[in-house]
Amino acid sequence: MTAELLSRIRKELTLNLAVLRETVLAVSERVNRKVQLLKLHWQASYISHRIHASHRSFGAQFFPLVSSAGDLKRHENALDRQEAAGLLSAATSQVRLLKKELAQVDALIRELEVEAMREDLLQLQQDLSTRSATIERVHVAQGSWAMGRSISQLGLAPTTRVAAVLRGPALLPLTDTLVLRSGDLVVVVGPGVEVRQLLQCFAEQLSIRTA
Repeated sequence: MTAELLSRIRKELTLNLAVLRETVLAVSERVNRKVQLLKLHWQASYISHRIHASHRSFGAQFFPLVSSAGDLKRHENALDRQEAAGLLSAATSQVRLLKKELAQVDALIRELEVEAMREDLLQLQQDLSTRSATIERVHVAQGSWAMGRSISQLGLAPTTRVAAVLRGPALLPLTDTLVLRSGDLVVVVGPGVEVRQLLQCFAEQLSIRTA
């Protein structure tokens, strides 16, 4: 009996340690991702500063070549066109390289932010699931019951909410008077049963044939 009890205690401790280890690793990974995001944002800001500095430097060097005291004819004879072209070419190349570097950094930032958002959404789904709730996204179909109706006209239950409405590239401000259009992407949060019933309002209405 004692050996069996010790074995069970050892097994539970092993399981608890494994869970603790996974939790620590997950937290550590999340912290590292946030640190990486901060570094990348700082790097992007620094590159943007360099782009602006390059513009200012080019202007400071180029302007004296195209504007000086004296008559226009004397100035045109004195203007070093090759020097001006060289300055323009060098500044253009430098800015092009900096913008390429900035685009690469922005891509890394978006990738990390998507990973962080995916984790948050999974955690949110788990939190809702333990409470018999869910979050769903649905498109407003052409001819559906919800099309042409405002959010206040959807007759939402007290525990169900429209969390977001996306129309094309825009995230629309949520108001009770917002009228839904065909193609809108609607995000709904609430109890699973109520949300599933609500989703039918966004689906295309099937025509009923009479005999």
